[in-house]
Amino acid sequence: MAIAAAAALAACGSSFDFSQSCTMNVSVNGAAPAAVDCFAAGATTSGMNAVSIAMNGSPPGVSAAQFAMTLPSAPSTGTYGAGNVTTAAAQVQTTSGGIYSQTNVGSLGTFSVVLTSVSSASANGGTAYFLHGSATVTLMGQSGAPGTATITATF
Repeated sequence: MAIAAAAALAACGSSFDFSQSCTMNVSVNGAAPAAVDCFAAGATTSGMNAVSIAMNGSPPGVSAAQFAMTLPSAPSTGTYGAGNVTTAAAQVQTTSGGIYSQTNVGSLGTFSVVLTSVSSASANGGTAYFLHGSATVTLMGQSGAPGTATITATF
């Protein structure tokens, strides 16, 4: 609902920058990165503040790639890492069934998110955040999946 309200505000000439261009590169076990479009956004609802980045397409060899973090307060410009988020988790799944994971609970893998611009719109008790910045996530192979996977995104 908040996203629909944000789109309506943009259509009415709001001064916020709601443009969204997101490119994600996914590399598994040292292979050349596969580029894919993605979507990055943030939201605050029912007291929870979250940012997520997810692929929107099908690069060769990758069936899913996503990252999310919850924050102690609304998203704002700055650098986010394991020390200043509530939770963070990412997963890459390959078309051959390999699973790669990152989480700040148990210190599995690493991540850094830099937000350079944050615009917001509110409706019905929630707030949508339109984000610009970059993210780098290193994920560890699980259940026999070899090596690591890396997500880099610019949004």
